[in-house]
Amino acid sequence: MTRLVFTTILVSSLILTAAGVCPQLAAQIAPHQSLEELTTNSNDPTAILAQLKIEDDYTTSQFHSEAEPNTLVIQPVIPVRPFWFIPWQQLLRPTFKVATIPNGPGPSTNTQFGDTQFLDLFVARRPDFLVTGLRWGVGPYLVVPTATTRAAGSGTWQIGPAAAATYRGIPGLLVGGLFQQGTSFAYTAPDRRPVTQLTFQPFFVYQLGQGWYLRSRDATWTFNLRHNTSTEISLSAGIGKVWQVAEDRDINASIVGEWITYRQFDPKAPQFILKFQITVILPRVEL
Repeated sequence: MTRLVFTTILVSSLILTAAGVCPQLAAQIAPHQSLEELTTNSNDPTAILAQLKIEDDYTTSQFHSEAEPNTLVIQPVIPVRPFWFIPWQQLLRPTFKVATIPNGPGPSTNTQFGDTQFLDLFVARRPDFLVTGLRWGVGPYLVVPTATTRAAGSGTWQIGPAAAATYRGIPGLLVGGLFQQGTSFAYTAPDRRPVTQLTFQPFFVYQLGQGWYLRSRDATWTFNLRHNTSTEISLSAGIGKVWQVAEDRDINASIVGEWITYRQFDPKAPQFILKFQITVILPRVEL
């Protein structure tokens, strides 16, 4: 599984790099975007925009533990143009995690690979979002048990549906959400528990001008739907900025705080997380 993680990260990075420099893979999607449009698109999960996100999640406090866990998240977003047998644009979004997790109630930790998630979002062509401000997509969601230790992952293969929708009809404002639902169908060990999990990520982004924006889009509400399984609801708030570096490359950076506001059957949930994110934007890339 470790080889699978490394291979997938390498292939995703090579695809984005090659598409940025190779005229056979790079598509001139549109004229160079304005800073306002680029700021909105870089925060929109349904936008046809190639990105490579690197995020560090530092947990400053955690319930019933003295440890300060940390998670490195690498998330490429790869747009794919319609083909003759697939007439919709797609967004491929694998998510890889390297997590420093507590060993117990004390301060000691260990670092391991986490499970890998894959999202393939098919973006709808109707209604026309340029007219209505509304865009949505649906697709499959897959969780692969790539965790290198038992505590770092669920030990289950999961599959299910995903859906995202955003609305940008109000100038300077983006609202929406992303749903993902996974149900386990195979296990890495006989004693692994079945999983039926629903996550919802609400989006709220408000532009301040000159590439600056306020955002609340990093909180993930997690609902485990089996009896006596955990539930977590959190809120997030942060600030970020987009820089137009070149015609084919831009940068988006942000800092966000996330608070757990509700938890059930989850004694070791984080209390507060600081999230530092930098994203390389490739606005002219589409496979």
